[in-house]
Amino acid sequence: SFAACSSNSGKDDKGTTEAAKTQKVKVIDIALSDEEYAFGVDKKQPELKEKANAFIKELKENGKLDEICNHYFGSGEPAGVTSAAEDSSKDQLVVATNAEFEPFEYKKGDTFYGIDMEIAKALADSLGKELVIKVEAVVTSVQQQKCDIAMAGLTVNESRAKQVDFTDSYYSASQKVVVKGDDTTFDACKTKEDVEKILNG
Repeated sequence: SFAACSSNSGKDDKGTTEAAKTQKVKVIDIALSDEEYAFGVDKKQPELKEKANAFIKELKENGKLDEICNHYFGSGEPAGVTSAAEDSSKDQLVVATNAEFEPFEYKKGDTFYGIDMEIAKALADSLGKELVIKVEAVVTSVQQQKCDIAMAGLTVNESRAKQVDFTDSYYSASQKVVVKGDDTTFDACKTKEDVEKILNG
């Protein structure tokens, strides 16, 4: 999120803090939507879903997920991930992604970056498999068994659950409004409905 902070608590005659007057942007701290991200697994591979869930649990508990997220939301450095060539004679984990949803997945040249791509690499390593990344229609390609698992900032919903089996959630996302620091349009809002009324107006 974008926010400015200051230790200066002085206020003008309108009660506005100096920090509020000088910050460039501010987040309206009311969620317009809440989403859970998970990976979509081929329904004919229940053992992969089970192993992926165990891996997600471990990733959260050992701090590795926070470390990966810090590469994109904090001071860490993104780690590039390369894809092997698909080869049915090898033991591979074939991952479907779209590579256009930064910071979860994107490409620079032939190298993949993003939270999901680093998790994909770690998952493949934990399974003892070679990683193959394919840029495809993520849910459909898994449903049609062209890929084993979809990893693409995938929001869990009922429609997709008919096509793939979702793992446990690994990330919770909210949508919020960001405005200029001196914009007071939403200051009186208390609920999602208050914000939506202004947006729709």
